[in-house]
Amino acid sequence: MKTPSRRHDSLIPLSRQHQHALLLCLRIHRGLIEHDADPDWLQVKAGHAVRFFEEDLVTHFQAEEEFLFPAMTELSGAPELIGELLAEHGKIRQLVDQLRENEAGSLASTLEELADTLEAHIRKEERKLFPIYEQRASPEIISRVERGIFSLVGSAAQPGNLELLK
Repeated sequence: MKTPSRRHDSLIPLSRQHQHALLLCLRIHRGLIEHDADPDWLQVKAGHAVRFFEEDLVTHFQAEEEFLFPAMTELSGAPELIGELLAEHGKIRQLVDQLRENEAGSLASTLEELADTLEAHIRKEERKLFPIYEQRASPEIISRVERGIFSLVGSAAQPGNLELLK
């Protein structure tokens, strides 16, 4: 017998990607404890964060912005939250751009801010947005969202590049 999932099936690919991103955040936080003054480690980890964003989060954000968020604009409690989440997407993109600029003096603080911002963003989606969707979305909305998410991110069973999360 199949055990019911905590998430609605249509959201599982996004939740899987959230788990991958949380692992990146954990690696950054733990690494900064030992390596915050090591320019080589900072350069490598900044590169990993940028590549993870490009390989996993760009399409993740696209799936949310093109399918999930628009489908939820009429659901009670969602519009304000969606506005916050879109602003956070912008902040995360900005931090990744700063990592791309690769200024050695600010890599540690930018990595820490990225990990903090991304983690808080994921927690907000998982704890606030997804429950609204699961409780209030109609079967038609769920079907449309599921097709859209799968078309962009597939099942997301694995991150694009597992090496970036080490």
